[in-house]
Amino acid sequence: MIMKKMKFLLLASAALLLNGCFFAPQMRMYEPSDSSEYNGISVYLHSIEDGDFGTDIKANLAGDSTVAYSDLSELVVDSIPKLEYRIGPLDMVQVVVWEHPELTSPMGQYQPAGQKVTTDGKLFYPYAGELQAAGLTAQELRQEITKRLSDKILNDPQVDVRVTGYHSQRAFVAGEVKNPGYVSFSEAPLSIPVAISQKGGFDKEADPTQIQLRRGSKLYKIDFNEAFEKNLPIDKILLMPNDQLFIPSVKSTQRENEAYVMGEVQRVGQIPLVDGKATLIEALSIAGGLQAMNASSRAIYVIRNTSDKRIDVFHLNAKNAMALAMAGRFDLNPHDIVYVDASGLATWNRLISLILPSVQTVYYGVLTTRNVQLIRDN
Repeated sequence: MIMKKMKFLLLASAALLLNGCFFAPQMRMYEPSDSSEYNGISVYLHSIEDGDFGTDIKANLAGDSTVAYSDLSELVVDSIPKLEYRIGPLDMVQVVVWEHPELTSPMGQYQPAGQKVTTDGKLFYPYAGELQAAGLTAQELRQEITKRLSDKILNDPQVDVRVTGYHSQRAFVAGEVKNPGYVSFSEAPLSIPVAISQKGGFDKEADPTQIQLRRGSKLYKIDFNEAFEKNLPIDKILLMPNDQLFIPSVKSTQRENEAYVMGEVQRVGQIPLVDGKATLIEALSIAGGLQAMNASSRAIYVIRNTSDKRIDVFHLNAKNAMALAMAGRFDLNPHDIVYVDASGLATWNRLISLILPSVQTVYYGVLTTRNVQLIRDN
């Protein structure tokens, strides 16, 4: 009877071993087909060794509101335009009538360097009356004042008009610059480098790789260092009135610029993306490489939450050494998850290590019972 029980237990244990793939003690990677769904989210599979880095994803998601950053190329102008500044409310305007100081400075030494345009865009000038200055260029305002003075008191007056204070059209520069605040527009184009320079340049805590530009409902990401290194025309990105330019700190972006390495690697954990960048091969190297006894080099994955409705899974079969060259070209994004799956042998060994103590306990229990029975029989 005892031997029958022992045989039954050993057979049951063997059945568990044969079905080890279903009772593996660690997480396993579910590899989707080319397109599938997971909890209502579309999942797409890409092959890194085939050069599929998902570069077409952004184009496919052009109408997806969950994509945070817009295309920077739409901001770049072909050439720097010649601008005509149009006067606005609260601007300072100086009017000079040559050989007539009583008109140029009717208040003498107390006359400020120009007159302020009212909030409703009006400007009063002696003998010319109240003028609608807002919306006019300095040249157009000069012509209007000249005409009014000619009609009333002067014959062929020589009039000059200059804007001496620009206050109506502004953009805001915030974050890690030395003097954050508003920058004003004038006749000269206002590019991003010029705006940063006007606010004293980058502070020592600034992260130039993660500059953000908000224009209306759109948000743009600008890598100042990359633009400088690759000679990209960042000086041809012109700010517009009411733009908001934000320069984050290194500390804040470091928390955002991390990927994660999990699975069968030497060191599981977070991987910093230096200047927002790291390749897949760099991430695996920082993690100490694959565990020689447990990892499946055929099953390396990068899992990316592309949007609220989409997950992209990038697969690398590193059994082919040439595939590692492709891994060196694959750039990780912040919050990517690099997962190295376990080999079938590792799964089997772990299952054995879990079951063996129970089998040994049963075996030695049966053996002890049998020995006791033999002693009694003798």
